[in-house]
This record gives sequence, structure tokens and C-alpha cells, in this order.
Amino acid sequence: MNSPVIADDYRDYLPLYDEYDYDITEFEGAPPEELQGTLYRNGPGKLDAGGQQLGHLFDGDGMISKFAIADGKVHFRNRFVRTKHYHKSLTSTGGAPYRALGTLRPGGILTNAMQFPANVANTGVVMHAGKLLALWEGGPPTEIDPDTLGTLGVHRFDGALKWLGAFSAHPKWDTVTGDMYNFGLAMVPNPGLVCYRVNRAGVLTKVGRVPLPRPMFNHDFGLTPKHMVFVTAPLVFPIGKMMAAGLGMRNYIEAIDYEAARGTMISLLPRYGGRPRILHTDPLMHLHLANTYEDGSDTVVELVNYHASWEQLNGQLSGAQDGLAEAGMPYGGTLLRLRITKTDRVIHEHLSDLQGDFPTFNLGYTSRRNRYTYLAVGADGHHYPNAIAKVDNISGAQRLHRLPVYHFAHEAIFTPRPGASAEDDGWLLVATQDRPNSLAHLRILDAANIEADPVYVGTLRHHLPLTFHGNFTPRA
Repeated sequence: MNSPVIADDYRDYLPLYDEYDYDITEFEGAPPEELQGTLYRNGPGKLDAGGQQLGHLFDGDGMISKFAIADGKVHFRNRFVRTKHYHKSLTSTGGAPYRALGTLRPGGILTNAMQFPANVANTGVVMHAGKLLALWEGGPPTEIDPDTLGTLGVHRFDGALKWLGAFSAHPKWDTVTGDMYNFGLAMVPNPGLVCYRVNRAGVLTKVGRVPLPRPMFNHDFGLTPKHMVFVTAPLVFPIGKMMAAGLGMRNYIEAIDYEAARGTMISLLPRYGGRPRILHTDPLMHLHLANTYEDGSDTVVELVNYHASWEQLNGQLSGAQDGLAEAGMPYGGTLLRLRITKTDRVIHEHLSDLQGDFPTFNLGYTSRRNRYTYLAVGADGHHYPNAIAKVDNISGAQRLHRLPVYHFAHEAIFTPRPGASAEDDGWLLVATQDRPNSLAHLRILDAANIEADPVYVGTLRHHLPLTFHGNFTPRA
């Protein structure tokens, strides 16, 4: 008799070296007639370069996946982003051609000293002002052809994005003006968060700057009608470790320390000019924010609090090839609300006990109070995301769409029904992975009735490596 299959034995990350272009012909159900557009997703398509295994999930070459939905059909296409790192990785025989955030090149100090990590364009993908942009934390966007997924080149907004041009993977949109807001990390010589506005025509201007007391890591931010809102965990680059990383003696990820005594720094930068308001609260360990908004004189921030150390979280990210369960910690964290009063008091309110990550919501509610937040969660004690949760931020109700046994969920993207008036009148588009069979699916869920069977399940001809972030556009 065969032994029972144990879910945690499956690898949660498998590279996908091939590029595909086909109609999905194996499916159940049908895409809703009103659902027309394209889901783009981005993530590391492979974790090796020049024959060298890369040491961290953040280091793999970006691969854009495209699900074009039109006339009741879904077409899939994937392409690697043709960065310098990708091109040289194909011809290099002596290991990685450039440094990465979590990986050193072979050759020690001589080949790594004073080298910035390569821009692998692997974290986010957004459509703005008619341009599809692949985003990465430490450098400028890479423009992608929205139809062919061909790489058009580095995009610096007609030169307005200067020097290293860091441009975060988490831009936010003003739903009234259509302007896109974002920031970039500046490490030296003056640490800070450089903040930008990109108007509907694609013109970038600087909004302001949030000074940081030390070089620090910040992944996400929020937008309210008044402010760009940053909640910066005490993830710092100590001078000694930063110098060692710069000299090629350690990788950049290893140069990060979690200094709880610093607490969490909250910064409210006026969107239309002015100095940031800065205050502090208890130390948190988080990467992703959900929504932010103003409630009277208060500013409200909702985020995923990991309840874990940086070492645990980093271990999970660097060990993804062996399975998320190998990190020995639950998947993600729990939803937390921070209420910032006009007297600089910060009130913490626990919203959910579900362990999850990649919070999303109806983006039409950006900067105003939303009722529903969606997350990929590890349900029933599992250490990988095997369900999509819908959390009611008002009543506290929690509903789950459980995936088939041993299936893995990527981030869910909410897409409103055209003309909808209810916040949850729309669909959740989520790529999922059948772990035992290494096959991916696109699932379309009814967001108003998340516990129901999927409206549509399309089976890909292959697996799909872990993707970080995605974006839906009505452009089909």
C-alpha cells in the first residue's frame, strides 16, 4: 500500500524555463460575459543564473504572465523580462553575471565589491498612461509591450526618475484624478523615501521626501486624500553590515537587522507639499499594507502583521524552493488596524485571526473606508496558502474559499463588475497551483459569494512559479 501524500513535502517553487502562448482549452464553467480585460502577474520565473543557484526568492529573473479574457475565452502568455541580468545569465558559464539582493557572484570580494544588485524586474506589474511597467524595489521600471510581453527597455519617465531611480512595486492611484503615486528608497548619502506623482499622461513629478534616521527597508505605503502614509518597520542596515555588503563580504539581505527598540516609524507626507508628520508606535514586522483612509481627524492604516522575526520571514523567503512549510512558521500574518489620532496616539486593533498575506480590496475604495479585504491564507493549520479569505472589516465576519486539497493560491485580484454599486459586486481572479501534479489554474470567484464554487477554472498546460503581485486592466 502506498503511503499517504503529505502536503508539506511538495516544493512550493519550481522554475518555468519555457515561454508559452495559447488559448486555455481545458476548463470548467465560463468567464462572466461582462468580464473583459487582462490579468498580468509578475514574479521570479527561475532561481538560477549562469548555472548558479540563487539564494533568495527576491533574486530570480522577472517573468510576466498574462491572462487575456475576452468573449468567453482566456488566452495565456508568459515571457521573461529581458533585463541585462536575464541576457547575461543565458550565456554565462561561471555563475551569476551580477550581484543580486540575496546572492553574491562567484569570485569573492573582487567580483562583488562596490556592485549594486541587478534590476531583475520581478516584483510588480502595472498599467498606467498606456504603458505596462514591470517593477522592482531597487531601480527604475522596465517597460513591457502589453500585447506581446516583449521588453521595450528601462523606463525613466523621460528622464524625471534620476540616478538609481528606485521605484517601488506598490504604487497607488487617486481614484478621482487617475494620478499614480509611488516612492523609492534612497540609502546613501541621505537615507529617505523619495515620493512621486505620475499624472494620467505619464508625467512624473516629485511630491516630497521622508527622511529616515538610518538606511532602512520599506516595501509598501498607503494613500489617503491628504497624505502618502508610510509604516516603516525597524528593519535597518547597520553601518558595519552595510559596509560589509558594499565591499562584497556579505549579501544585501544579510545586512538587514530588526531593531525592535526603535519601534515602528509612521510618516504622513502631505500629498500637495509640506513636511512629513512623523511618530512612532510599538515594533511591528510587516511588508504589505491593505487600505488607508481618513476617518474624521484620524488616519487609519490596515496592514498584515507577521508576529514573526525578520530571521524567520527571511528564512521562509530564501527557503521557498524547499517548500514554505520548511521555514517552520505559519504563512503570512494577521490583519491589524492602526488608528492614528490627531494627538499622535496610535491605537492597535486586531481584525482577524486568519494567517495570510497579499491583502487586496476593491481599488475603487482606495483612500476611503472599505468593508472587505481579501487575502491568500493558510487555512486549517497549513503553512502554505490553501484558501482565499474575505474579511468583513465592519462585522468581523470571515469567509473562505477553500482550494482543492494540496492546492496553493497566489495573490487574488478584485475586478469590479461594470456598473456595480456594491463594494463586493465583482470577481476575484487568482492563479493557483496543483502542487502534486505541478499544474497551474486560473480561478474566477464570485466575490460576493466567495464560498461558492468557482465561476471558471482554466487549467494551464504547466505549472506557474510563485508570483508576487498582479494587476487587472480592462484592456483586452
